[in-house]
Amino acid sequence: MQNKFIFFMLLVVSTFVPFTATAKSMGNGLNNYEQLMVGKVWETTEALDQNKMQIDAKDTKVANFFGLAEYYADGTFKITTFEGKPKLHGDWSFSDDGKTRSLTAKNDKGDVLFVRVVENVTVTSDEYTYRIYPEKDNKKVFFDIVHKVKK
Repeated sequence: MQNKFIFFMLLVVSTFVPFTATAKSMGNGLNNYEQLMVGKVWETTEALDQNKMQIDAKDTKVANFFGLAEYYADGTFKITTFEGKPKLHGDWSFSDDGKTRSLTAKNDKGDVLFVRVVENVTVTSDEYTYRIYPEKDNKKVFFDIVHKVKK
């Protein structure tokens, strides 16, 4: 009898786990911050340094962060230039507390190119700003990359 119970419990758990794993891919497992991001096109509008001074979009320190980004409920994203040329795609997520965003960039075969984790500054329904540090061990120098919902 005990063996039947253990077998039954294993069957229940093995059936439940795949549903849990796919909940996020079905859009049901997004945290509150992730929900703010999906269903919109986010346009980079400016980059500001640690002194709140605007940095030109063509400046090599920030140029790669400008473009259009779309985040999907299945945990994938795509980033293009303003003209629609593909730049990056892969997987994305926000920490449950909304403090960080993680991008896993992939090539067309699905191989991971890199993982970038950034500090979120503002996450609202109409503005998303994250912070990058050009010098890994220097938190005094940074750029805030500001995005607004494209209209």
